[in-house]
Amino acid sequence: MFSLDTNLILAALQSLGVRLHLEMPLEVWRLAGERFGLYARKRREGGLPRRILADFLIGAHAFYHGFRLATFDPLPYHTAFPELEVLP
Repeated sequence: MFSLDTNLILAALQSLGVRLHLEMPLEVWRLAGERFGLYARKRREGGLPRRILADFLIGAHAFYHGFRLATFDPLPYHTAFPELEVLP
């Protein structure tokens, strides 16, 4: 069976400048719901793909804590969180 060395993973992330922040304050949930609703309204007007709430929790978490967000799919974050710095 494959086993992960948590300390090795954390050290690698730290060396890359990646910070883990595991808390999810209530304000993040509220912001995610608000932005999910705004995105859904824009989507009904046409042209935007369907997304799940988890995408907006990720965006809200990054925005709330002042983090930058790295993603392969920037469209929902640019649309719902225009003030969030999204890395290509």
